[in-house]
Amino acid sequence: MGVAVDVVAASEAVAGMLASGGVKELAEAAGGGLAAGIITRIRKVFGSDARSADTLERAQRDEPGAVAELASALAWYARRDQAFADELASWAAQAGTGGVTQHIRAERDAYAAGQNQTVINYWRPGE
Repeated sequence: MGVAVDVVAASEAVAGMLASGGVKELAEAAGGGLAAGIITRIRKVFGSDARSADTLERAQRDEPGAVAELASALAWYARRDQAFADELASWAAQAGTGGVTQHIRAERDAYAAGQNQTVINYWRPGE
């Protein structure tokens, strides 16, 4: 039997990572295979579930509400498949490994640009 996984927290972290472009950043760091592997695995788990597959696509486009729907679908499948739950936990842990770096030029637009930013924090168990 596998280790207990907080499937809700892991699902939310992975869904947020997919929507925020975090997968692209992780893929660049890992040589490109990680992002494709995560998405391929999720599609395989979703199988013929067209609604969940559509939610995955919408989350990747960062459409409103899609991240919460994807997190819900991921959690639903993870509760029924311990191996998938363990994978979600692993991906969620990887989502928090890198920092966020922002580069701006200190010109008159920097202040205005700073006002229009949204910061999303994903809580991970144990932090």
